[in-house]
Amino acid sequence: MKHALPIMSGLLVILILVAASGCRSNPNIEGARLDLRNKNYQRALTNINRALENDPNNSEAFLLKGDILSEMLPEVSDGAERTGYVGELIGAYAQAVTLDPENNAHVTRQRFILYGNEFALAMEAYRDADQLGGHERANQFTAAARHFRNASMIIPDSVSALINEAHAYYNAGQAQEAADAYESAIALGHTDRDLFIYLARTYELMAVELVDPDAQPGYYRQMVRTLQTARQHYPGDGEIRKLLLNAYAMSEVTAEALPFFEEIFPVEQDNHIYLYNYGTLLLHQEDYEGAIRMLSGAVALDSSYVNALFNLGAAHVNLGVQVDKSFQAVEDSLQGNGRRIAPSEIERLEARKEAIERSKSEHFGQAITHLESARRLLENDLSDLGSVCHALYLAYAQTNQRSRAEEASICARQSGR
Repeated sequence: MKHALPIMSGLLVILILVAASGCRSNPNIEGARLDLRNKNYQRALTNINRALENDPNNSEAFLLKGDILSEMLPEVSDGAERTGYVGELIGAYAQAVTLDPENNAHVTRQRFILYGNEFALAMEAYRDADQLGGHERANQFTAAARHFRNASMIIPDSVSALINEAHAYYNAGQAQEAADAYESAIALGHTDRDLFIYLARTYELMAVELVDPDAQPGYYRQMVRTLQTARQHYPGDGEIRKLLLNAYAMSEVTAEALPFFEEIFPVEQDNHIYLYNYGTLLLHQEDYEGAIRMLSGAVALDSSYVNALFNLGAAHVNLGVQVDKSFQAVEDSLQGNGRRIAPSEIERLEARKEAIERSKSEHFGQAITHLESARRLLENDLSDLGSVCHALYLAYAQTNQRSRAEEASICARQSGR
């Protein structure tokens, strides 16, 4: 995924906060005002909190508390602490407006000023992070993300702050935080194409880097959900389509994936990876004939595609076993189970048995051809041979190639199968 770039906002200048004026009556409020003028913020907060304890419905006190927290914010360097104060001042301002709607104009002005300040600090941190490396780079991107988070808390419908927060967290290597921010932006109605792609690739990154492989399909299912939504907005987008193909292939939602693979066959039929994934899904659904068609197409386009060769061989083995069961059923019918069989029926069953035997031999022969090709390629790469040797053992055994079956069995055991 390419480096995520920030979105510019119109409010990038540091603005001066303006404290509200009001009548002077409550001694704690008056003390808080004096402390604020003297920049003794902690004492100002103590006074204003005492005023609110005595009068919890005092709109003037809530308004002043918001102003105190706003003015002290530039003095707070710790990111988590700063975000905590932002949440507290937003709550104070909201209560001030609830108790007295006339406070709305002052609060709105203060919120825009605070938003501009936080966004400007975020952009500065983002630009600085681009010049750094290692842990310093990650830490600076995290600092930028926190400032963007503060901005989006101050003005919750600010999509640009949310998207930039997500980009910053992604660049800091914090994929879950990035995904949460991207999701929030989409929830606000943002439908930019790149936003969906960033979110999908973030889930893909989380799946790839996950220590527990059993949890991987869950992230790929999140990726599928994201790309399904993206496709509703951009139905003809090739990149979204290919990402969705890969996500479906890894998400273990075969029944849901197959209609999509079938739908896009006309535009992807020359894509060997698509044919491999489609064939593999059909193989899991035990549609061996369909799997063979798709996997044969993948191998025709890329004869060194080891995974496609192996799965094609496996599909032929499974279909051969299936055909063998039909052979046994015909054989049982010929035995008659104690009843007499008419000569014409015997002739028909014998012909059927011969046809099944030819089909069985053909499938196991095809399986051996493709599996041997896969084995040679794996041997050249010094890769694990356990699975392919086990499949070859089954195919050799079914075609009465005892020495080859024994060699394949030894190979499989040596590889842990």
